Amino acid sequence: MILKIACLYLAKLENQLLMKRIIKANSLFFFVYLLGMLHSQVTCAQTDTASYGYYVLPMVIEGKDTIALVDLRTITIYPTRDLSRRTPMNLKYIRLAKKVRRVYPYARLAVDILQSIYDTLPELDTERQQRRFLRAYDKALRDRYMDELKKLKVSEGRILLKLIDRETGYTSYNLVRALRGKLSAMFWQSLARIFGENLKTEYNPRGEDRLIEEIVVKIESGRLEPLPLPNKKD
Repeated sequence: MILKIACLYLAKLENQLLMKRIIKANSLFFFVYLLGMLHSQVTCAQTDTASYGYYVLPMVIEGKDTIALVDLRTITIYPTRDLSRRTPMNLKYIRLAKKVRRVYPYARLAVDILQSIYDTLPELDTERQQRRFLRAYDKALRDRYMDELKKLKVSEGRILLKLIDRETGYTSYNLVRALRGKLSAMFWQSLARIFGENLKTEYNPRGEDRLIEEIVVKIESGRLEPLPLPNKKD
């Protein structure tokens, strides 16, 4: 009888040890499985599931909460100006806003042109083909926009140079140097300096160009104030 009880106890003990091993193995498996699930969640969250008709955002799990990770672009909001009063500051703002509004489309056009050029050049096999393409592109742009650009005032041209830097990240000098070569860039820079201009002018939205930046942001958001005609000429 005692031997039978001892055998039963040993069998029970062996079963307990076996269960502990199983639980331990399963715990390790579950931990690995959980890591895999978390990794798959992050991976799936970074992929577009358009085939299912929705987009899964990146996320983190804290406790029982699932928190989506969303990158929001910085938005600057400027107050609406009361331009009904003919103060010196308002007159300055109105004159500048009219100039910025006129040349801003050309700055945006520069972005499209630059993107088109950089998309096309790698497809051309030789430097000769690239030079031929740039000459043809340059001629087409001159035929299309030269007459319009000639009508710009000097002050508007100066603003355009700054806006090109703002939109493309390159000064006009750097663009000419990249597309036409160093000698051409030096020539146009020297010519510009004769007339008191500088193709190397950089855009400074937090400094001297902060008023231009305000106007551009309002144009982009459709919040530019209606511009009455100033009493004084530009």
